[in-house]
Parts: sequence; structure tokens; C-alpha cells
Amino acid sequence: MTNADKLTMLYQIANGIVEMPRYGLTLAHIAGLPSAVLDTANKVSKTLTTQMAARKRSPQAVALAKRRKLVLNLREALLQVHDGPMEGRALARWLVDLQEEFLARMEEIERTATGKYSQQKMQYDAGEDEEEVETEY
Repeated sequence: MTNADKLTMLYQIANGIVEMPRYGLTLAHIAGLPSAVLDTANKVSKTLTTQMAARKRSPQAVALAKRRKLVLNLREALLQVHDGPMEGRALARWLVDLQEEFLARMEEIERTATGKYSQQKMQYDAGEDEEEVETEY
């Protein structure tokens, strides 16, 4: 086995996510797979990456992320008040305010997501390319 046939992995401990794009394609190239297989795999990989990026930008995905964040914030607020000194009428009023704020924010997320989805669907139905149409929300 020559050095050209080897793959050395170097690791470094760090915070966060480390992207290693197309690691499998590099490994397949080193393994000596036929170029036709590598070309097809490269095209599929690029297509999947594009689809995944588009999905992340979709109104539904954005709305889901916002909903999750809102629920996590609600949980955190409830945990803090649970361990805090507030009680009685002050606690009841605070919980009512928290509920109203939560519902208002959730409704806004739904309204925004529905509006964006409807506009994009109309563009698609009209045969327009989504990237060429600029719409303000």
C-alpha cells in the first residue's frame, strides 16, 4: 500500500459542528472506484445538498424552528418561576401574562408561515421560478 492509497484522519477537539463535505466521495476516490461511479455520486451528493438547503429555508422549516424555540423559552420561564419566590396573585397574573404572550407569538408564527407558504404556492402554481420572484413579507 502506497501513501496515495492511505487516508490519514486528524482530529481536533473544538466547540460546535465541523462540516466535512463529501467525505465519502473523497474516500471513494482513494478506494479507486470507477470515475463513472464517482461522477454519479458527486451529482447525487450535490442534488441532496441543494434539496436539504432549500428545505431549511422553507417557510414550514422556519416556522417549526421558531415554534420549538418559543416552547423552549416557555419551559425555561416556567422552570425559573417554579424555583422563584413569586406566589399567590402575583404568580397567577404572571402566568396569565406569560400565556397571552405565548399564544400571541405562536399565532404570529402561524400567520407568517401560512402567508409565506400561500405566496410561494401561488408563484409555483403560476409557473414562476421561486428564485426569480422577489416578494416582501
